[in-house]
Amino acid sequence: MCPEPMEDEEYRDVGTSGETQVEEDKVGQRRNEIIRVNGIIWLIFAVIEVFIGLRVILKLIAANPDNAFANFIYSVSHVFLSPFFGLVGEPTSGGSVFEITSVIAMIVYLLIAWGITRLVYLLMMPTGVRHVRTVHRH
Repeated sequence: MCPEPMEDEEYRDVGTSGETQVEEDKVGQRRNEIIRVNGIIWLIFAVIEVFIGLRVILKLIAANPDNAFANFIYSVSHVFLSPFFGLVGEPTSGGSVFEITSVIAMIVYLLIAWGITRLVYLLMMPTGVRHVRTVHRH
Protein backbone atom coordinates (compact mmCIF):
# COMPACT_ATOMS: atom_id res chain seq x y z
CA MET A 1 0.00 0.00 0.00
CA CYS A 2 1.51 3.32 -1.08
CA PRO A 3 0.59 6.58 0.71
CA GLU A 4 -1.25 9.06 -1.46
CA PRO A 5 0.81 12.14 -2.32
CA MET A 6 -0.30 15.53 -1.08
CA GLU A 7 -1.85 17.85 -3.68
CA ASP A 8 0.76 20.59 -3.39
CA GLU A 9 3.77 18.27 -3.61
CA GLU A 10 5.69 17.38 -6.78
CA TYR A 11 6.81 13.78 -6.99
CA ARG A 12 9.03 11.92 -9.40
CA ASP A 13 8.62 8.18 -9.85
CA VAL A 14 12.00 6.60 -9.12
CA GLY A 15 11.04 2.98 -9.47
CA THR A 16 8.42 0.31 -9.13
CA SER A 17 8.95 -3.05 -7.49
CA GLY A 18 5.95 -5.36 -7.41
CA GLU A 19 3.16 -3.43 -5.74
CA THR A 20 5.46 -0.84 -4.14
CA GLN A 21 5.89 2.45 -5.94
CA VAL A 22 8.79 4.67 -4.83
CA GLU A 23 8.50 8.38 -5.43
CA GLU A 24 10.82 11.31 -4.83
CA ASP A 25 9.36 14.42 -3.15
CA LYS A 26 11.11 17.40 -4.79
CA VAL A 27 9.29 20.07 -2.77
CA GLY A 28 9.99 18.20 0.47
CA GLN A 29 13.67 18.02 -0.43
CA ARG A 30 13.71 21.76 -1.10
CA ARG A 31 12.03 22.43 2.25
CA ASN A 32 14.70 20.33 3.98
CA GLU A 33 17.42 22.35 2.24
CA ILE A 34 15.80 25.60 3.37
CA ILE A 35 15.55 24.33 6.94
CA ARG A 36 19.21 23.27 6.89
CA VAL A 37 20.45 26.61 5.49
CA ASN A 38 18.31 28.61 7.91
CA GLY A 39 19.52 26.45 10.80
CA ILE A 40 23.12 27.28 9.93
CA ILE A 41 22.29 30.98 9.74
CA TRP A 42 20.53 30.91 13.14
CA LEU A 43 23.48 29.02 14.65
CA ILE A 44 25.99 31.61 13.43
CA PHE A 45 23.94 34.49 14.77
CA ALA A 46 23.28 32.66 18.05
CA VAL A 47 27.03 32.36 18.62
CA ILE A 48 27.41 36.11 17.99
CA GLU A 49 24.55 36.80 20.41
CA VAL A 50 26.15 34.59 23.09
CA PHE A 51 29.48 36.44 22.86
CA ILE A 52 27.75 39.82 23.09
CA GLY A 53 25.51 38.63 25.93
CA LEU A 54 28.52 37.33 27.89
CA ARG A 55 30.20 40.69 27.35
CA VAL A 56 27.16 42.50 28.78
CA ILE A 57 27.22 40.26 31.86
CA LEU A 58 30.97 40.58 32.37
CA LYS A 59 30.78 44.38 32.09
CA LEU A 60 27.84 44.47 34.52
CA ILE A 61 29.73 42.51 37.17
CA ALA A 62 32.92 44.53 36.51
CA ALA A 63 34.95 41.49 35.52
CA ASN A 64 38.71 41.91 35.42
CA PRO A 65 39.60 42.73 31.79
CA ASP A 66 43.08 41.25 32.33
CA ASN A 67 41.55 37.83 33.00
CA ALA A 68 42.10 35.49 30.02
CA PHE A 69 38.41 34.53 29.67
CA ALA A 70 37.12 38.09 29.98
CA ASN A 71 39.79 39.33 27.58
CA PHE A 72 38.83 36.65 25.04
CA ILE A 73 35.11 37.56 25.26
CA TYR A 74 35.89 41.28 24.96
CA SER A 75 38.17 40.72 21.96
CA VAL A 76 35.76 38.51 20.02
CA SER A 77 32.69 40.60 20.75
CA HIS A 78 34.53 43.84 19.90
CA VAL A 79 34.54 42.82 16.23
CA PHE A 80 30.74 42.66 16.16
CA LEU A 81 30.18 45.72 18.32
CA SER A 82 32.54 48.18 16.62
CA PRO A 83 29.79 49.65 14.37
CA PHE A 84 27.74 50.45 17.47
CA PHE A 85 30.37 52.04 19.75
CA GLY A 86 29.59 55.66 20.58
CA LEU A 87 25.94 55.29 19.65
CA VAL A 88 24.73 56.16 23.16
CA GLY A 89 26.31 56.78 26.56
CA GLU A 90 27.08 53.87 28.86
CA PRO A 91 25.81 54.18 32.45
CA THR A 92 28.44 53.21 35.04
CA SER A 93 28.35 52.59 38.76
CA GLY A 94 31.38 51.59 40.82
CA GLY A 95 33.24 49.92 37.96
CA SER A 96 30.12 48.21 36.64
CA VAL A 97 29.08 49.23 33.12
CA PHE A 98 25.74 48.67 31.44
CA GLU A 99 26.57 48.62 27.73
CA ILE A 100 23.37 49.79 26.10
CA THR A 101 25.10 49.65 22.71
CA SER A 102 25.66 45.91 23.21
CA VAL A 103 21.97 45.37 23.87
CA ILE A 104 21.10 47.42 20.79
CA ALA A 105 23.59 45.35 18.76
CA MET A 106 21.95 42.13 19.99
CA ILE A 107 18.57 43.38 18.80
CA VAL A 108 20.01 44.46 15.43
CA TYR A 109 21.76 41.10 14.90
CA LEU A 110 18.55 39.27 15.77
CA LEU A 111 16.66 41.30 13.17
CA ILE A 112 19.41 40.69 10.59
CA ALA A 113 19.26 36.92 11.22
CA TRP A 114 15.48 36.96 10.87
CA GLY A 115 15.70 38.99 7.65
CA ILE A 116 18.31 36.70 6.10
CA THR A 117 16.34 33.55 6.94
CA ARG A 118 13.17 35.04 5.46
CA LEU A 119 15.10 36.00 2.33
CA VAL A 120 16.50 32.46 2.03
CA TYR A 121 12.97 31.09 2.32
CA LEU A 122 11.61 33.46 -0.31
CA LEU A 123 14.46 32.80 -2.75
CA MET A 124 14.66 29.03 -2.34
CA MET A 125 11.03 28.00 -2.01
CA PRO A 126 9.60 26.78 -5.33
CA THR A 127 7.10 29.21 -6.81
CA GLY A 128 5.13 26.88 -9.04
CA VAL A 129 3.95 23.52 -7.85
CA ARG A 130 2.56 20.88 -10.13
CA HIS A 131 1.52 17.35 -9.57
CA VAL A 132 2.19 14.75 -12.22
CA ARG A 133 1.62 11.09 -11.61
CA THR A 134 1.95 8.33 -14.14
CA VAL A 135 1.18 4.78 -13.10
CA HIS A 136 1.80 1.85 -15.40
CA ARG A 137 -0.20 -1.26 -14.61
CA HIS A 138 1.04 -4.60 -15.89
